[in-house]
Amino acid sequence: MDRHTRATTLHPGGEAVTSEVRGAVLRRLTTPHADTRFSEAAFARPLAAELGCRPHEVLEALWGLVGEGLAYLDPAGQGSGTDNWRWRASAAGIAAAVGGNWEPRDVDGYLRRLRAYRPQVDAIAIAYVAEALRAFNARCYLATSVMLGVASESVINGLGHAIVAVRGEQATQLEKLLNSSTSRLAKQFEEMRKQLVQIDLPDGLTDTLTLDAVADLLRISRNNVGHPTGAAVDEDTAYTHLQMAARYLQKMATLQAHLEAQATS
Repeated sequence: MDRHTRATTLHPGGEAVTSEVRGAVLRRLTTPHADTRFSEAAFARPLAAELGCRPHEVLEALWGLVGEGLAYLDPAGQGSGTDNWRWRASAAGIAAAVGGNWEPRDVDGYLRRLRAYRPQVDAIAIAYVAEALRAFNARCYLATSVMLGVASESVINGLGHAIVAVRGEQATQLEKLLNSSTSRLAKQFEEMRKQLVQIDLPDGLTDTLTLDAVADLLRISRNNVGHPTGAAVDEDTAYTHLQMAARYLQKMATLQAHLEAQATS
């Protein structure tokens, strides 16, 4: 395996660590009866041999996980002797290893599912979601909300142009708002909502209450924390926003694809 071609990710310290190694280390920490003793000979070397990488890459991943709050060293009452110290996954680390529905601490899994969705989610939005996930795992919750707000703005813009393509002259006001450098996202979304109710859409394709609630949540959060208001965002709020954002982006991608197909038919 060519270690230079593996995808990389950044842990909060900024060092590049391969996603493959990071994931393997986290899985090993949560594998029952695995040897997770502190010494390099017990943990880093055997895992590095399995992965075809160098032991220092495993160690970098381990300490990166410690920095993210996903792993810790358990001295198990051994004092200064490290023979029986253990690397262990924290509760958050276990959740990340298990993954599941839009677990923000499972960064690779989250982004993989989002990128695999069809029709494709806006690539610019995904790039900002990736930044939001990194910010969340670095405990920068204000930055998480700002990045999700930008992702929301990107998909709202794309959906707006799809509506204009379908509605033509009936959406002149929306087109003006979308092309204006000074119009606010709230105004754009308000006009989009007016236009959407005029379009015949299949049942279940759009739930305006859900779209409004999530878009408004992300917009307000971005506006509140993206300016020097002193507003705060806690971990639970940022976690909830990230889980909501994935479903919201998928719904917007489906709706936009339907409108674009309708415009060209």
